[in-house]
Amino acid sequence: MEEPSGKPLSCAEKEKLKEKLAFLKKEYSKTLARLKTEITDLPACDSWNPGSLHLVSKFKNPSSSCSVDVSAVWWERAGVKEPCIITACEDVVSLWKPLDTLQWEKVHTWQFTEVPVLQIVPVPDVYNLICVALGNLEIREIRALLCSSGDESEKQVLLKSGNIKAVLGLTKRRLVSSIGTFCNQQIQIMTFAEDGGSKDEQLLMPPDETILTFAEVQGMQDALLGTTTVNNIVIWNLKTGQLLKKVHIDDSYQASICHRAYSEMGLLFVVLSHPCAKESQAFGSPMFQLLVINPKTAQSVRVLLCCLPQGQAGRFLEGDVKDHIAAAVLTSGTIAIWDLLLGHCTAVLPPVSDQNWSLVKWSGTDSHLLAGQKDGNIFIYRYF
Repeated sequence: MEEPSGKPLSCAEKEKLKEKLAFLKKEYSKTLARLKTEITDLPACDSWNPGSLHLVSKFKNPSSSCSVDVSAVWWERAGVKEPCIITACEDVVSLWKPLDTLQWEKVHTWQFTEVPVLQIVPVPDVYNLICVALGNLEIREIRALLCSSGDESEKQVLLKSGNIKAVLGLTKRRLVSSIGTFCNQQIQIMTFAEDGGSKDEQLLMPPDETILTFAEVQGMQDALLGTTTVNNIVIWNLKTGQLLKKVHIDDSYQASICHRAYSEMGLLFVVLSHPCAKESQAFGSPMFQLLVINPKTAQSVRVLLCCLPQGQAGRFLEGDVKDHIAAAVLTSGTIAIWDLLLGHCTAVLPPVSDQNWSLVKWSGTDSHLLAGQKDGNIFIYRYF
């Protein structure tokens, strides 16, 4: 990736950009249609929402503290890798393995008595290792959780400590974190060895703004995005550590979170959410938006804004994006799902047993949706 030079978009370039967007949407629609025709013999769905979600299994995490996160990882046992679920409560993180009867068995537990757990940080391409972020309101520590190769006893390794503003697991066994604010900020990438040990570290050039979130760019391995507190998206070259570009986005929505980024035909497609957005008469409650960025000119165009369907209320609480599907927990306790290709909400999951939803994550091992409640109930749905 080379340092781009900035130029304003001409009328011809704007028309060319529109043509590219129309072509990409057409190609994505073809792919989506092909994938849907390949899905066969799926069980019947819940009557409230036919054709979108099917409950596969559920289990209860018996911890006495509140559930804070859930994730899916690959874990190797006796030479066999299998998809497992990680649950995080404030004082305990647990690894669950699947049984033949669609039940789950807890096999490992890591306890935390001093600093509470805030979130799970999945690291792609790493087996038998989990990263977690600890803190009260803000992240103060990042720890790696693993098991001894001999007796399978649980271990914790401190990776980072300080005023940690953002952290994300990247492909190729990497972990990026931002510590500090403004000019005192340190942005570092740590690479893990195959056995989970720390291998080497690399510094990235910090911007003059505090980083809120990171996002890896699918289709461009050497690029990394970050959102900042002043509504900019920054772009790094991961090979050189160089800060390539700063793109200002719409000031209508402050403190935007970047969930996913994709590279197609020289353009960046970025999926953002807006936890601080207020409801408006024109758009209702905005949840996700899809931006197209020209990294050479640092100009952006909004091509999609996802809002709540009629009859639903609440604001964005937390969410996750996988491929072209976005899911969010609303302040009303409901989970809503959007297809970013179709541009509208495709499923709504109301609270179960009078318990509001508090967690939602897409599984990193299959097409399942993981949904959780604060009392420790975890539900696994198949989305199609």
